[in-house]
Amino acid sequence: MDDSRFRETNRVSVMTRQRLVFLSNIASPYQVKFADVLHEHMDTEFWFYKQITDQRPDWWIIPLGKRCRVLRGSYFSKKTNYLSLDVFLQLIRFRPHILLLAGFTPFHALLLQIVKLFGVRVVVMSEPIRNVRGETSGESTLLTRENGLHKTTRIHRLFKRADLIFGMGNVARDQFINELGFPSERVVSAPYPIDIETHMSHPLRQIEPNDPIHLLFANRLIERYQPLVALEAYRILKEEYPNLSMSLNRDGHLADACRRYIEDEQLTDVTFLDEIESWDGLNLVYRSSDILVLPATYSNGNISIIEACASGMGIVVSYDVNNVARHLHEGINCYKCEPTVASLVTELKHYLDHPERLTTHGQRSKELVTPRLNANTAAVYVDLLQPLYRKGDSHHAEAAVARGSDASSSHHPKSETTRDIHRSL
Repeated sequence: MDDSRFRETNRVSVMTRQRLVFLSNIASPYQVKFADVLHEHMDTEFWFYKQITDQRPDWWIIPLGKRCRVLRGSYFSKKTNYLSLDVFLQLIRFRPHILLLAGFTPFHALLLQIVKLFGVRVVVMSEPIRNVRGETSGESTLLTRENGLHKTTRIHRLFKRADLIFGMGNVARDQFINELGFPSERVVSAPYPIDIETHMSHPLRQIEPNDPIHLLFANRLIERYQPLVALEAYRILKEEYPNLSMSLNRDGHLADACRRYIEDEQLTDVTFLDEIESWDGLNLVYRSSDILVLPATYSNGNISIIEACASGMGIVVSYDVNNVARHLHEGINCYKCEPTVASLVTELKHYLDHPERLTTHGQRSKELVTPRLNANTAAVYVDLLQPLYRKGDSHHAEAAVARGSDASSSHHPKSETTRDIHRSL
């Protein structure tokens, strides 16, 4: 690409809309829907290596629309993670000003080095990095310099040129600063995009004593979410509350174990979420449920919790769920438990013995998650990214992050609005 093309780009009016590409593993419906909302602020394209994986149900497949695409020739291995050579053709076509990369992967490290040569600003987004044997592991140990010095050093070396790092929650932000060694002025806590607009219209639960109450285990049936703990608690409570029922997610490597437990214990009124036909039908699962249960040994602030809040459900989750401080307040709109059967039983009884609390908790929950509507999340992203539009010194961005390093707050301070176009592909 010749210099004249770059000079022409730099002569464009500062009012020209910025172009952003988000690159992620799979076409999560949350992200696909967020693309259209973010496009209201800047020219946006979301690219994915695959539509879905076998870890997600078929009804996760939704139309990609105009803003999203699945890259051709994507390849995955445990050593390289995802990669696709098609990304280079798409970069030449779209010429983004900002590239938002999901994950500290080897291919993303290569992309960072290449696009920086052309003046593209790079943002890396990641959840906390655990030091465990696999994604479904129930262990909560985070990667630290002490337990993984080689890996933490390698991540820092490969991604130290990133202009900004989105830690998905405060735990991630603190890990990236304290353990990976990234400068605090370039690391921010950012919110997940979440599709809760329909959930917000659900009515509050109006339940009288002895009315039926339906529990929902919405998360995948994997070790760290502990579905068997939830089933054991249900077995105990069912004896005292015969009008209790429960639904569970159908996917995950513990699905067969859950079905065997239900059969062995002869549990009644337990169903799996087999009837969901499309993404748009997911919200109806929440609407027909009363209490979300999640006795997890580790979660980075699961999306199902915010979906339940938006629906107005009661919520019982473990203390080991991160990044819920803004939208979960114990005794105000939820109850928290240890990740044990006994503790989960105790906390669920607060709702079962006092069902009127479902109404008051649900109302408060809806209020607390209003900042997580997509329009509000898009505004936060734009505010964080806006300093990167400015040509020249990257300290503009660093100063903005320093002023508001916890962007998941609905009160994130506004950054300066002056824009300029930097060189692009």
